[in-house]
Amino acid sequence: MSSEPTTKTPTLASQVSSAVIWNTLFVPLRVIAEVVATLLKLTVLAPASYGLLALINATNNALGTGIDLGTGRALPKYIPETLQIGGPRAMRRLVLAVVGAQATLLALVALGFFLLRDLYLGDLRSKIELVKDVRVQAQLLTFVNERGLLIITAVVALLLLGIGYDVLMAYLSSFFKQRAWNIVALAAGLLPPLLTSLAILLGWDIGGVLAASVVAPAIAVGLVIWQVMRHQPELDVYAQPEQDTPWLPAGFVRYCGVSFLMTATDFLASAEFVIFFVETLIAAALIKAGISIVKMMLGYLYTPMVGVQVPLFTRVRAGQGGTINGAYQSIVRLQVLLLIPGGVGLMLLAKPVFAAMFPQYIESAYLVWVLVPCLFLECLLTTAHNVLIVYEELRIIVISRLLTLVSVPLVLVLTPWLGPVGAALAFGLARVLAGLWVTLSGVRLLSLRWPWRFTLRVLLASGVMALPVIGLALLLPELTFGATLIERLGGLGLLGGITLVGLAAFLLVLRVSGGLDIQDREQLMKARIPLKQWVMRVL
Repeated sequence: MSSEPTTKTPTLASQVSSAVIWNTLFVPLRVIAEVVATLLKLTVLAPASYGLLALINATNNALGTGIDLGTGRALPKYIPETLQIGGPRAMRRLVLAVVGAQATLLALVALGFFLLRDLYLGDLRSKIELVKDVRVQAQLLTFVNERGLLIITAVVALLLLGIGYDVLMAYLSSFFKQRAWNIVALAAGLLPPLLTSLAILLGWDIGGVLAASVVAPAIAVGLVIWQVMRHQPELDVYAQPEQDTPWLPAGFVRYCGVSFLMTATDFLASAEFVIFFVETLIAAALIKAGISIVKMMLGYLYTPMVGVQVPLFTRVRAGQGGTINGAYQSIVRLQVLLLIPGGVGLMLLAKPVFAAMFPQYIESAYLVWVLVPCLFLECLLTTAHNVLIVYEELRIIVISRLLTLVSVPLVLVLTPWLGPVGAALAFGLARVLAGLWVTLSGVRLLSLRWPWRFTLRVLLASGVMALPVIGLALLLPELTFGATLIERLGGLGLLGGITLVGLAAFLLVLRVSGGLDIQDREQLMKARIPLKQWVMRVL
């Protein structure tokens, strides 16, 4: 009697643990890639050139927000659901329908953008004319006048590549393919600094950087297509239903409508939106520099959770393991452990970091002091948002997104008064307001409970950590604008030492005060991670 081989399906806990681990293991490489890219742009390009690039990227983000149609947030929920109900064929039809709809809208947007190009390029020229450095002003005016069509074409190309990249990366996240996701994301992070370096060495300046911003995602899209094709044989285990299912699953359009509202209001409460309201390219550069540092740190600290929350809560709701409150608290505890000490450290060391690495952007340190409390707190609060969106509490989500519209009057009032700091405060406060609403709604509707005891332990440890960091930072030698490269590298080394001292103090106090919760210790013991025994002793 022969027995057929069976395929063992991984448990939900093992899939999530594997996804978190792969996200975490790729952090160092992604950190290096992002640091290199940011260093090159902030140190080699003139602040006005960096500000011009920021405005062009903001234009791409604004148009891309409309073309997305809310599908980027919806696909991680509906791809696994459609696969379970209708099989691989229905799931592929859904992906093709989304790509087709976005491509059609892109064609209309591209036509309008080309017809209105003189108006757009004229606005760029008016901001360039306010640049005080005559040489830089002439260089940028020449670039816009001679390469205006290149700017328009680059934005349209980025929009097209963004469609393929976002849809297919959402596909990988839907199946917890964090290893493949991180490989593609790493390539997308490494290629821009490499191509930017090449462009600068060839003397192409801002035009080369703009070209690199198009070539890099083109290669990344090719990689994500390859990874998705490799995954296709794994779909053979899913049965095909006898009858075809609709191209779009029930509730998909409504969900996308809410998701689009979320995406659009995310843009309106962001640096890419408020940057249009500052008068000069220098102010735009300061905002972009400040938000880049904060988002870079926030992105690294959030990396273990990338692509995990929505698929996790979706499967918990479907009864595939765990409780929704248990999953919510586990996610929040991990975020609290990473975000609170990370945010405190970044605020305390913001000015020395800018002095050592980007002295021409030293004023951006004030933006960091505003943005860290707002954006880090918002990141913690939006975990409840992900739970509510999975449970389709759409009314609550709609209200939360509408609350972010307060950024529009705030930016109109605060920017003329406080300049770039006011612009940052405008969208930061709007995001916190929306986060508070969804968290309180999650408590009321789904009985979600915040892990207060663990949060207080982390706050205590972070407060103690701040003491040696502040004391040692006061002893740092002051770097002038004309400091040599050796002096700056030495300053960065001292900052690294202060960071390690602060981390040691944080871990010691956290361990003494109780360390990880019992549930997290048990989950950590089951996970296959390097140096697990050492991590268990520390935490």
